[in-house]
Amino acid sequence: MKALLVVFLLFCSGVAQAQTLPTEVVDNFHKALKAGDTARVLSMLDRELIVFEYGIADLKLEAYAFAHLPIDMDQAMRTEWAVESRRMGGTGDERWVLTTYRVTGPAGANTPAIDQTTAETVILRRIGANFRIAHVHWSQAENKTGADTKK
Repeated sequence: MKALLVVFLLFCSGVAQAQTLPTEVVDNFHKALKAGDTARVLSMLDRELIVFEYGIADLKLEAYAFAHLPIDMDQAMRTEWAVESRRMGGTGDERWVLTTYRVTGPAGANTPAIDQTTAETVILRRIGANFRIAHVHWSQAENKTGADTKK
């Protein structure tokens, strides 16, 4: 009887994971970036990932993973991203999440303090039971001091 209960609980946990909201995937992506967890970040990305990041395009998952993912992790570890607004839409296997964040962080040895609004568009595609990130687009407004600080 205990074995049957364990199988049932495992089945239910799999079903719950399959129902993860796209916004949860986006939030978990940011948590993994902040934790510096490369494997977890990559597990959330679609193999056809395209990233537009402050005027630069990574048109393949491999390009993002080797070129900009380490920089994004470093930035996430030293900044705080507070959600200012968020909308979600789409239907079926294609969803989108639009978020604006207030991004703040201390000054570094050769960098000014960060205080900016960053806009993020994420398009997600259902692969099997889970949503994966197929596209990310980050852009920003000028910071409060009027200087344009790039990520």
